[in-house]
Amino acid sequence: MTIRELRESRKLSQAVFARLIGVSRTTVNNLEQGRAKVSTAIADKIWEVFGVEIWADEEPKPAKKPAKLEIYIQSPLGGNITPEEVAAKMPAGAESAYVRVDQNLIWWVRGDETGAVEIWRDER
Repeated sequence: MTIRELRESRKLSQAVFARLIGVSRTTVNNLEQGRAKVSTAIADKIWEVFGVEIWADEEPKPAKKPAKLEIYIQSPLGGNITPEEVAAKMPAGAESAYVRVDQNLIWWVRGDETGAVEIWRDER
């Protein structure tokens, strides 16, 4: 019997099941999803609380890492800028940035102070 089968057969939420066996809800979720393996300590606690033997279905599955999202901000006038390039143009301590490619400006906020920098310089 798997952890999920046991928990669902007793009509317990992951949070309640976790509390009964002394682990976090995240641990129960990871065990059910196959991202963690049932340890001897957890198997013993489940036996103690429920009188049921638990085994792992398979080896732990690695957590899926999202692919790196690349973002490019394109101007209708031509040219691209990445978020990293936007960040590099910000003054130290800037809390937020608003990119306005139609105005060739990045507006920034730092506390009560605001300002703007050009995205692309016209170097003619």
